[in-house]
Amino acid sequence: MRTLRPHNKSRQGCLNCKARRVKCQETRPSPCYNCSSRQLECIYPSKDQLVRRRHATHGISYRRGEEREHDFLVSTPINGHYLPSSQMELGSPSYMLPEAFTGHDLRFLHHFLITAYPHLPFGSEDLWKTSLPAYAHECPHLMHAILSLGASHLSLISPRADEYTPLALAHRGKALKYLGDMLAAVDQYTKTDLDLILATTYALTFQANYMTDGLVDFAVMVRGCTTVTRRIRSQDQESDMFRLLMSEAIYARVCSQLPLTPCWDADMLEMSIEAIEGIQPLLETNGHRINYHAILNTYRCMRISGQQGFIALSEVYNGWGSMDYQEFMNFLDSGNHVSRLLLLHYVTVTIMMKPVFSIFRPSMRESPKDTLANHQWGIGIYRSLPAKFRGLVELQYRFIVTDKAWIEEGGTISASVNAADVFATITQEI
Repeated sequence: MRTLRPHNKSRQGCLNCKARRVKCQETRPSPCYNCSSRQLECIYPSKDQLVRRRHATHGISYRRGEEREHDFLVSTPINGHYLPSSQMELGSPSYMLPEAFTGHDLRFLHHFLITAYPHLPFGSEDLWKTSLPAYAHECPHLMHAILSLGASHLSLISPRADEYTPLALAHRGKALKYLGDMLAAVDQYTKTDLDLILATTYALTFQANYMTDGLVDFAVMVRGCTTVTRRIRSQDQESDMFRLLMSEAIYARVCSQLPLTPCWDADMLEMSIEAIEGIQPLLETNGHRINYHAILNTYRCMRISGQQGFIALSEVYNGWGSMDYQEFMNFLDSGNHVSRLLLLHYVTVTIMMKPVFSIFRPSMRESPKDTLANHQWGIGIYRSLPAKFRGLVELQYRFIVTDKAWIEEGGTISASVNAADVFATITQEI
């Protein structure tokens, strides 16, 4: 027999009463009796939170394709494999009482605000230091993404990497859990929901860029940024927070800041072009061809100028967003050796483009070691390749190793490593 409630269930009580699962007197704007008697600050949910809570009671009506995209976006690597969010143990609701944070967390937040904040989307840089941290106070997936980003960046430039890296990964895991909970809870999102989801996705993209084994995570989150941005635009909405500029507007905004001279040694670029052209006979899938042509064109444009190279490189990221879900999954498979060859060339391009990227991320000039995770991506790919494939990217491997050693010895991110340096260096185990 069903037990009757002694009161009508309300979803408008204060957050403390909801957390304790007790009846709230709902005496707003005055504190409720429960909070007053326990000497707690009485906080009521905002209108947006009430809307989200109502939606959460009506079930989920994702289209199958969207569900798969969302699962992949918030998947977490477990022993080299990815668990969809539906198989993860999710925590409490996406909007909840603030957690207790540690002294380390305060340091990570401070480092984020001073140095590690993202520079994307273009035109919205200042939001990361102003309104977004304020929103994060009531948005756990964004708060943990911010803390993870601050911790990961700090781990690369401080001697306490062994201490900070596990904390960064713990915050990343929490961000993904809360984000997965948010995506699974409702089928309709407010503008604020979508903006905060996009902010979290950007923060996790930058955080993955600082993980020594984060290449796949980085690619997934780049695609996630594209997916969420597309969702916002498909609803004929304008973001209330971000300036989501189209490609032409971005180029008009940033190109005047970019160098009009080649951004790396001409001989090194020519040999890189020859090397990637050697992969062409191995291309089998549409994903291979998309990435091959985008990376080859980037090399060619870098011979002209850093500006042209920057524009061309954006086509690599656009290509990741244009591939269908299964095609993208297959491209990232660790057993797809042709993809791994192409990704090693992608890493080479991004290292060569560091002087250009530093225009938008000044911290790269101040702390060059924050780029070393990318070098480790390339080294890891090379070492995982069967011997018969390694000769196709030997030049790129030697380049990455040489540039990594240069930075570790105190060098800058300027285009200092040329073809002669690469051939003069005997590849050593790192």
